[in-house]
Order: sequence, then structure tokens, then C-alpha cells
Amino acid sequence: MGILEAARLGRLTRAASQLALLRAGVAAGVFDALAEPKSAEELAAELAAPPDLCAALLRAAQASGFAVRRGERYRRSRLLDWLLASPEAEAARAMLDQAALSYVPSLASLPQLLRGAPRPAWGGAEEAARVARASRLLEGRAIAALDRVPGARNARRIIDVGCGEGGRLAALLGHYRDALGFGVEREAAVAERARRRLVAAQVHRRAEIWVGDVLGPDLPPGEWDLALLEQVLHYFTESDRDALFARLRSRLAPGGVLAIQTSVLEDGLLARATGMAASAALFDLFLRCHGNLSGLPDPTDLLVSLRTAGFARVGSVSIVPGGALRYVWARRG
Repeated sequence: MGILEAARLGRLTRAASQLALLRAGVAAGVFDALAEPKSAEELAAELAAPPDLCAALLRAAQASGFAVRRGERYRRSRLLDWLLASPEAEAARAMLDQAALSYVPSLASLPQLLRGAPRPAWGGAEEAARVARASRLLEGRAIAALDRVPGARNARRIIDVGCGEGGRLAALLGHYRDALGFGVEREAAVAERARRRLVAAQVHRRAEIWVGDVLGPDLPPGEWDLALLEQVLHYFTESDRDALFARLRSRLAPGGVLAIQTSVLEDGLLARATGMAASAALFDLFLRCHGNLSGLPDPTDLLVSLRTAGFARVGSVSIVPGGALRYVWARRG
């Protein structure tokens, strides 16, 4: 038994080191340089770096599956090609940074928090932007799932609460080509990036970004066919959620739908096999390490809250296998 436990512990410690290696290789330009095969000497000359460090880094990258060796030359792996040069590269890089810069430090503070230390606040423009970029990694799956939410495909007026950098709103307006979009974002700097993204996607003539609080008194007037809460529910307290659902229901047109994208704690076989159960549980722990964030919702309690807010029909649609990431939806009568 001891050998098995030691092997598993070794995998965990290697994973932490490999995360640091991956980020370092990206930041130093090593993996960009390996788009074409190079020897350790050629890499050191290109980067003006110590040859022994380059050789050791390449050996570690190969052993970790980040590089492939052919003779004396190394080339980055398919994983690195995806991370650096695929359409999802920006989102993947943001997720990598989120793990290293937010998750690891937060979980490292657990001993102090468990002894009663004050939970720090989370947030800021840089962190908000990183989260917004990372959320686009599953954008295609999310849009396909949203199509299965009753009433969503027929929406012509969409409000995206907590729209971040506007990636999801831009994608939706590209997908629903007759729709008008309205994004709500608290951070002015993030809102400005959302406006630029809408321009880049050539959907800005059908969209507007508003800086403010959806629960504030000055939310612009109008009725909406589809209200979106895309991975932002944890920014609201339990009591605020009830007010939020009531507010959004009051602004939906008859038959309009509220779609809440959220991770949930799911312990089914498929969720465990895909790793999504662990991801959701770690995300819930990360949230609870902060004084201004709420843990993941219980899906049954969430459906009850939506019915209490006056919605006529409620349900959910899985985004990933196993349902650890899903849309919980509610439709106004």
C-alpha cells in the first residue's frame, strides 16, 4: 500500500512543479521558440540564455509531455500548440494564470483561515479580466447548451449581467443574428474592453455596455427576452440572490427566460471521471476563502428560489458531461 500512496503523492507534487514549469516556459518564450524544432544549443543562442538551463528545461519539458524530442532537437507538443496557437489560446492561458495566481495562493492561506483569520476580499480589474478570459474556454459548449434552454433561441433582446470583457455577449450576438444585446459590468475598465471586443466582432451596432450595478436604482429601462448570469452568481450573497431573481423577473417580457450558468457540486460517476467534480469542489473552496464571495449553489435550492421569485417554469441543462457545469433556467409565465 505504501508504494501506491507514494506514487500518488509523487504525481501531485509533480503536477505542482509542472504547472510552474509550464508558466515559466511560456513567459520566457521557450515554448514559442519551439514552434520549429531546435536543439538546446540553438534555443540558448536564440534566447541568449545559459545553455545548461535550456538543456535541463527541455529535458523536463519532454518528461512532462510539453515537448517532443527528435534526435537532438525538441519541438513543443500538441498541448503547447493548443495553448499558444489555437483559437482558445487566450482563454487557456488565462485559466493557467488563474490557477497559479489565484487558486494556489488562496488555498495556501487555508491554515490561517481555518484558525479564524479574516477572509480577504477578492477582486480588482486585473483579476476580473482574467476570469472573463478564462470563461471563454467552454464558450462553444455553453452556447450549444443555451440553445437547449426553452425560449433562448427565440430571444431578440438579451441582457448579460456581469458581462466581463464581452466575449460571451459578442459570441451570442454572432450566433443569434437578429438579437440586440445589453451588457452590465461593474468594472469600468473591463466594460471598456467589452466595448472594444464588440467592435472587433462587428456586432457593436446591436449592443450596448452599461457600467453599474444590476440591483441599483438606475438600471436603464426596457424588457428582455433573455437574461444571462454567466458564472457570476457567486458574487451575490444569498439574500441578494433573491432580490436579483425578483429584479430580473420583473424586467423580463412575458415568456422571457433567465439562464444562470453555474458550477455545482456534482459527485456522479461521469463528473468524477472527467475531473469536473474535483474542479467544482476546488472552485467552491476557493470561493469560500474570500469574504466577498459566496459558495456554489445547491441546484435544488436554486430551483426553489427561482420558483419563489415567481417564475412559472424551471429546469437545467448540462454544459459538460456529468452536469458539474450547467445552465439553471427559469421562465416567466
